Amino acid sequence: MFHPTSELHVRGHRVARLGMLLVCGAALLLSGSHAVAQDADPQRAETMEFDPTTGQWTDVLPPVPGTPDGDLRLARADHARGEHRKTVKAIKQWFKVYGDMDPLRPEAILLRSHAQIAMKDYYKTYKDLQTFLSEFSGTNYENEALNMQFVIAEVFLSGAKRKFLGMRMLRADDIALRILDDIVANDPDSQLAELATVTKARYYFAEGDFAFAEQEYGFLIQQYPRSRYVRQSLLQGAYAAQASFTGINFDDAPLIEAEERFRRYVSLYPGSAEQEGIAILLDGISETRAEKELSIGKYYEKVKRLRAARFYYRSTMTNWPDTVAAIGAAERLDALEGVVLEEDVETTTSPDDDVSPTNDPASDETIKDAIEQRPSAHRTDQAADDQLAMLQMLPHWE
Repeated sequence: MFHPTSELHVRGHRVARLGMLLVCGAALLLSGSHAVAQDADPQRAETMEFDPTTGQWTDVLPPVPGTPDGDLRLARADHARGEHRKTVKAIKQWFKVYGDMDPLRPEAILLRSHAQIAMKDYYKTYKDLQTFLSEFSGTNYENEALNMQFVIAEVFLSGAKRKFLGMRMLRADDIALRILDDIVANDPDSQLAELATVTKARYYFAEGDFAFAEQEYGFLIQQYPRSRYVRQSLLQGAYAAQASFTGINFDDAPLIEAEERFRRYVSLYPGSAEQEGIAILLDGISETRAEKELSIGKYYEKVKRLRAARFYYRSTMTNWPDTVAAIGAAERLDALEGVVLEEDVETTTSPDDDVSPTNDPASDETIKDAIEQRPSAHRTDQAADDQLAMLQMLPHWE
């Protein structure tokens, strides 16, 4: 049954609800307009700045154009938006207006350097920062400048070239290494200097300059014993020392250094050493050192210095008994059994002194010194000519 009063009641409710919606919408529009008006207020902050003392972000008033601080902040805003070329132009104009005496000059130079790095203008930035550091060394700005220099060094070492005649065609590894050296020299106790050292070591290792790599890894271990790179440096330094050994015809000091570092690594990190097969590497070093010792004995046998030859054969067997070279040394000793030459007959020495010198292969004046020294020790400069003669003969041995 139709009830007109009920229909009117429903219509009344609908009109009321519509009216409420209109009122709420108007209120929202008014509040939004008020918020926009507040945001448009020049006294409101348009940026925020982090305060490290309180750990809070605080409002910063908008920059005021036409002032040193305002124009610098506007240039910084350009840089933040990625408009780096515009930033460099703004800093150039800033210096024209405010000159070199403004207190904000260091910040302007650093901002320009950041923009130039973003534009990949590395060499110019490097030169600018060199001048900057010579003037502001020891100030609060030094660390930021050094960090930018380190970034440039890493870019150059990664293969980036510097411009010549407008084209990137010149390697800049030497500049990068100079930057890293300066960082270590100027602030040796800093974390950045530690990072610069390991960066140099990795570069030399990658380039195959193993002697320099071993030196840098050794410096890091000595200078930064608590560094997180010590473990890596100990192992990589051992590899570098081993790789710098050029053959049994040459000084085995790199092998001795590598052996020492590998043994230290085994002592400090036994689990990792086992996984990395360090024991096998140590066996290989022993074999090589024994082979070198045997080769010296063969040299003395070849030049008819049998007393010296016997000494090195016995040394090979004593110091490296479980090597192939030790077997060869024993065979040579057996072959020399009963063989005596006139040059080896000594009337003023006892049989206990029947050893060969390790300092001068052409003279027996240092016989007793050989007893106190390790086999294959460094030769002195006085024996350079005799060493050369010996090395020239070694490659012809079978």
